[in-house]
Amino acid sequence: MANFAETPSHIAEFTVDSLQVRVYPDRQALGEVAAQFVSGVIAARQQAASQAHVIFAAAQSQNEFLRALVTRRLFDPQRLVALHMDEYMGLPADHPSSFRNYLTHHLFRPADIPHDHLHLIPGESVDFPLNVCLQYEKQLRANLPHLVCAGIGENGHLAFNDPPVADFLDPVWVKPVRLDAACRAQQVHDGCFARLEDVPTHAYTLTVPALLAAPVVSVVVPGIRKAEAVRAALRAPISEACPATALRRHAGARLWLDRESASLVI
Repeated sequence: MANFAETPSHIAEFTVDSLQVRVYPDRQALGEVAAQFVSGVIAARQQAASQAHVIFAAAQSQNEFLRALVTRRLFDPQRLVALHMDEYMGLPADHPSSFRNYLTHHLFRPADIPHDHLHLIPGESVDFPLNVCLQYEKQLRANLPHLVCAGIGENGHLAFNDPPVADFLDPVWVKPVRLDAACRAQQVHDGCFARLEDVPTHAYTLTVPALLAAPVVSVVVPGIRKAEAVRAALRAPISEACPATALRRHAGARLWLDRESASLVI
């Protein structure tokens, strides 16, 4: 794994239950350190085995991290299998706001990851959503994740596990969900959609057990709008009321914050 000594200096470091937390001065430093850590995890896995299987989040909060990951590229993209954790229901892959489109432009294409190494949720499929979930779960189990690169939503969600639908004991790895109001509002705040009415009401998501099945979970959370969610994730009781609290039970989880997102906990 990456050596912390090689990264920008952190301004705070602490552990909450099993979750290791580091705070950096700004988004750029946060992205650099998270990218170095993730690159190290991927490279170590590729050295130990033929491939590294990684699940990626798609959100504006991941911009600096993904840019640094592509720039550093300390791993072999030819031996990286990429999956993603959620997708809007009803949006085609080339829709400007689809998560597949985001990852294509921010990661897959600039990092030269082979197209046949991408296993992505077909969000445009709406007629038989349970079949989509079963097929994607089959892909996940055939490519068991070694690493998850995640974020935390303004409502404390992980992927699209919003508080009303999150289940820490979910028996499935992929499910269709209805997005709650706070989640849909965040998509407008992020500039993904112009109006709340434009945001899809439903999505496909990996469940909390699926995300936490990976031995390493790296969570990148910059920005002042995430400060309340970060405080809840670190200080609230562990429960589905704040899905991100589940990270505190994972010994391989790392939470990377900047000064703004950590402003209510340091």
